[in-house]
Amino acid sequence: MGGLILEIIKYIGAAFSAWFVGFFPYFEIYIAIPAGFAAGLNWFDAFLWASLGNWMVIPFVDICYEWLMKFNFMKKIMEKSLNGKWQKRIEKHGAWVILLLTPVAGVWTIGVIAKVLKFNRAKLWIYSAISVGITGLITTILIINGITLVS
Repeated sequence: MGGLILEIIKYIGAAFSAWFVGFFPYFEIYIAIPAGFAAGLNWFDAFLWASLGNWMVIPFVDICYEWLMKFNFMKKIMEKSLNGKWQKRIEKHGAWVILLLTPVAGVWTIGVIAKVLKFNRAKLWIYSAISVGITGLITTILIINGITLVS
């Protein structure tokens, strides 16, 4: 019984690590999935928790935007996001930009810009989930193939 509890605690710690790294700005999903593997998660769990952590940025920014803008690091992300090419692309192409550029620009950048532009909440959440899921799956497959190639 004690061994089972330790395994559950170990799993929760590994899952939280992958989730948190996915949620953290600049690391996002590209570091979260390898972190999940390094923490001992199988490919599916590493993909799942890293993707979920990465996607959770979107509802967090959407719901807590006003509160987040009280912090300097968020103001810097916002200023960088709004002064760049991403804002113009989202204004011009809408949901397709969310789907295609989330892996490039990152979920924090897309979330902030979409909030400022008052982008449709449902579309933002759905398209970003699809984008994060596809990016996570591709990243996971590349890591698995890389590990197999090196082994």
